[in-house]
Amino acid sequence: MSNLTELTSGTLYYVRAYATNSTGTSYGNEVTFTTLGALPMVITSLASGITATSANSGGNVTSEGGSPVSVKGVCWSISPGPTLADSYTIDGSGIGPFVSHITGLTPNTTYYVRSYATNGSGTTYGNEIIFTTLTLFGKVVIK
Repeated sequence: MSNLTELTSGTLYYVRAYATNSTGTSYGNEVTFTTLGALPMVITSLASGITATSANSGGNVTSEGGSPVSVKGVCWSISPGPTLADSYTIDGSGIGPFVSHITGLTPNTTYYVRSYATNGSGTTYGNEIIFTTLTLFGKVVIK
């Protein structure tokens, strides 16, 4: 087995195996493959403006990777490692910073948040942050 290295992302390659002996060189059938494109890079912002039912976060897309970022935002869950299968915002496209307003949260609850960015090669997630919403004023919240 051969290991192909130093390939360019998002590129179509044509490959054939070969063998050489004293009578010459013989080639195998040609196969093709396309390398995956580069994913974007995104950093999650710390939470701010935390209330009983909302908070602000966001992030910064620092690199679009191999193609333009079509959508960016944050996703959140009450479990670690939130993804787009959980709750999420849509906060524009392209490179650069963005702000996300997270709503519909439960009072006195710990949330896990990660920014995300999607380009033609897929979705990547930023670092995870954790915050706890405030307790409703004048009410007891039992967990």
